[in-house]
Amino acid sequence: MNNLHHLSQNQTLSSTELMSTISGNIAGMGLDGHRAKRWGFRDFMHGGEIVDEGFSMKQGKQEPRIGEWTKLYVKGKGFFTVRDHNKGKTMYTRLGDFHIDGSGDMVTKEGFLVMGTPLEGSYTRLRREHRFSHYNTDPTNITDFATENVFRYNSSGAAQELNPPGRPIGNTQTINVALDPRNGKYLGLYDEIKVAEDGIVYGKDGNNLVSLYKIQLANFNNAEGLTDMKDGVYFEPNDRSGLPTLASTNSTIISEAIEKSNVFRKVEAHYLTEAQRYFQFSTQAQKLADKITGTAIELIQ
Repeated sequence: MNNLHHLSQNQTLSSTELMSTISGNIAGMGLDGHRAKRWGFRDFMHGGEIVDEGFSMKQGKQEPRIGEWTKLYVKGKGFFTVRDHNKGKTMYTRLGDFHIDGSGDMVTKEGFLVMGTPLEGSYTRLRREHRFSHYNTDPTNITDFATENVFRYNSSGAAQELNPPGRPIGNTQTINVALDPRNGKYLGLYDEIKVAEDGIVYGKDGNNLVSLYKIQLANFNNAEGLTDMKDGVYFEPNDRSGLPTLASTNSTIISEAIEKSNVFRKVEAHYLTEAQRYFQFSTQAQKLADKITGTAIELIQ
């Protein structure tokens, strides 16, 4: 009888914790870059125990932000590296919802600094004025400049080779492209800033294109085990995740877009329904255990 009481009580606690976890996922669905919490079960012989299995790192949906070059989307594995200057902490996030602050630094909404490697300027003289292209819907056509040295005038025009980006000339640091108030140009030199798919930040001065920074992407052997630092969006490494390594070579950065939460409403709603059923079953089992106990006491008396 005591076993039935313990089983039903443990199951009630586990199902309550599960509903809380799923509710947190649903609440975080509206947060850009949010990662869904995952769980598992063990010790079924004693009513079950919910186990923290970290975060889901599946790709979230892409939301276009046309005309905003500071909005970045990681396609594939990898995390942007950001630094909380006030606390002296380095964190990692999938959310590339960045902007340029008053000092010219690329930062997150919270003011965390986006990190990158400064590059030696490598110029390419473009043959004529043209528009940057980020999307290539024709797989038989050339890719745009973001995928290693290829630049095109338009969807059917001739391609132009870019010079390779310059070599690194310093340690990882803040990406700064401050506007010069005297002429309104980035760093006093560039009319536009663009980010290529390989993470190279380019400045455009007339028909000159020059490499400035390479955005630092990191990856982890077990990214699901990262420690949540803020809202399931910013993370820190630990023993479970391992130390940061370079992102996969298959990872690309898409400019003018950000990643939405990877929580899927229908999936979480299904999980929540199942958790409610577990809770209802455990409460009924608890009532049955109480009834049997009461009957046993009556027979003894």
